[in-house]
Amino acid sequence: MSRKSTVWFWLAGLALLPVGGRADEAAFVPEVVSVKERMSPGPNVFVNQMDMAASTIYIFSTKDLILKGNVSGGSWGLATLSRDGNTAYMASGFLSRVAYGTGEDVLQIFDVPTNTVKKEIILPFKLTQYTPDASQLRLSADEKFIYIQNATPATSVTVVDLEKGRVVKEIPSPGCYGIYPAESEYGYSTICSDGSFVTFKLSPDGQSFTSRKSEKIFDVDEDPIFLASDRVNSDLVFLSYNGNIYRLSDASGIIKRVDFIPVAKGIAGNWGASGYGVISYDSAAGVMFMTMSSNRHEGSHHHGATEIWAYDMKKKKILSRSPVKDISTIAVVKGEQTNLFGLDIKKNIIVKYDINPKTGYSLRKSGQRTDFGFATMIMGAH
Repeated sequence: MSRKSTVWFWLAGLALLPVGGRADEAAFVPEVVSVKERMSPGPNVFVNQMDMAASTIYIFSTKDLILKGNVSGGSWGLATLSRDGNTAYMASGFLSRVAYGTGEDVLQIFDVPTNTVKKEIILPFKLTQYTPDASQLRLSADEKFIYIQNATPATSVTVVDLEKGRVVKEIPSPGCYGIYPAESEYGYSTICSDGSFVTFKLSPDGQSFTSRKSEKIFDVDEDPIFLASDRVNSDLVFLSYNGNIYRLSDASGIIKRVDFIPVAKGIAGNWGASGYGVISYDSAAGVMFMTMSSNRHEGSHHHGATEIWAYDMKKKKILSRSPVKDISTIAVVKGEQTNLFGLDIKKNIIVKYDINPKTGYSLRKSGQRTDFGFATMIMGAH
């Protein structure tokens, strides 16, 4: 058929169309797009997706990993949660031309159930831009203050009074990095480049502080530790590249070593820890989960793990070793039951594992999500 004939038939078809609708036709009702005001109830697991332009906290159901909501900030977003999981915090940067231009660092405070911004607080333009880690944005024990890691590259910590909604102090901490809040009053400890810790104690108004430096806790060349930490009872616990547990007390206002446990010693395969968020403690079971890999070598500490070990902190023994693939960060999250969640560093996958106490707290994969970008943080409400 020629192009001219085709056009003729098309026009003829138009002529057959009715000009007006039939009297008995139902009136057209346009679809109205609406927004769900609140997320569905139930326990959640949170994933912080870091991005150069806009970072996002994704909120999934712990039961089936259904995406329930999300909140977003600027570049290289650091994130943390309130103890009840109803408030999320993100500290991130905003550049006027996205990749360059004048900059502004902002602390955003989100209402989790409604996925809305409650407040914004402008920060000094010094925010660290390192792979997101829980140690870089932390709340005080009573959630009055939030502590924010800076690096320009000079290191310091910004203290924000959340009740007043403003910055109250910047605490210099040259050569030290990471924030580990005290369990009472106001203050935190930080890891220093000589293997010691410095502990800062703040006044109730956050305007003044004192500091105390510990003895050398670990060897930065022979046995460096990860930024990741957890609490066992009241003690801080860190894991080294070599797979050694350092159990520390900050109860006296200065870090002291309570115990040293060479978990991987004597196990064939040259095992060490791998990933970012390398430990997570199940306090009800007394079990520490650790991301581990064999054939440890220089630089392998940020590879994904090939096994997750369950370690009894009281009996000091390995209970199980569960095979995994490229898991870089883990978190024990309590929902309808207690599960372990892991992040696959290569494929950007969150994986849900069921925990079986009858087989030494071994893990069985029971779900996954793959629809988000590069992430190194998992969070759950305490």
